[in-house]
Amino acid sequence: SIQAENMAYWVPQWKGRPMPPCNKQQTIELDSTTWTALNELALAIHASHGVDKLQKETLEGTTGLVPHRIAMFDLIEAAGSDAPRYVHPASSGMDDRALSDYYNRYAAMDYTTWSFDLHKVGVYRDLDQVEVERRDATPIYRKWMEPQGVYFGCTSTLAHNDSPLGSITLFRERTAGDFTDTELAILLEVARHASLALANLYPRGIKLTQTEDTNQLNAFIAEHNIQPREAEVMRLMLDGKTNKQMANELFISESTVKKHVNAIYRKLGVSNRLGLMTATQNIPR
Repeated sequence: SIQAENMAYWVPQWKGRPMPPCNKQQTIELDSTTWTALNELALAIHASHGVDKLQKETLEGTTGLVPHRIAMFDLIEAAGSDAPRYVHPASSGMDDRALSDYYNRYAAMDYTTWSFDLHKVGVYRDLDQVEVERRDATPIYRKWMEPQGVYFGCTSTLAHNDSPLGSITLFRERTAGDFTDTELAILLEVARHASLALANLYPRGIKLTQTEDTNQLNAFIAEHNIQPREAEVMRLMLDGKTNKQMANELFISESTVKKHVNAIYRKLGVSNRLGLMTATQNIPR
């Protein structure tokens, strides 16, 4: 794996930089309208009965609380090693290729990852962790952020009882300005509720790819170059979901679902759901 000291753009002195006040237990006043919206989002988060619904509700609710252009919500799988394994990413505002590119190409080079304490709930502004000139020269900025029209980023780490659970990352355009301390305080409240909800869903830690059955399906997906969102659609199709049901669960339009379905058919060389079922009949699920 890539080590922090080998990154030319890494700032070794990041720990001496000011942390957002909300991470230091300093009080940041939020108005009553914001608290009402936070309470409504908290109710939706805790009413979610599955991780897909939880991610959808969190991303949808955060949009109205902290303005941003694109967002990601991933999970961290419980593992014996120190290296986090990011799984089951969800997004809003970005296409599937951008989401796939981040986790397949750029996550290991993310200049902020090394500054997070994944075992605690917290929030961080990207440019509090790295000098802007160095950040603007990084591959992740030049090849991933800039093409999507975003400049500023912030992340909330999700955790419970010192166990990493995931992260929520928001990005927005340069003209919108960097995320404020108040916005980070709002995101921190969202992260606390999302962390507790994930801990309730996975009391022994998140383990989504440990079983042999799941490994077989993952191998099939990789073999046929099926992208992350296409894989989500395919899993729901194998569960017998209709296009409308998939659109509701994934927070996308039915036309987008149809686009993913057609892409899956093309990659598998089939023309309908029966062909999909036949192609995957020997894979446990």
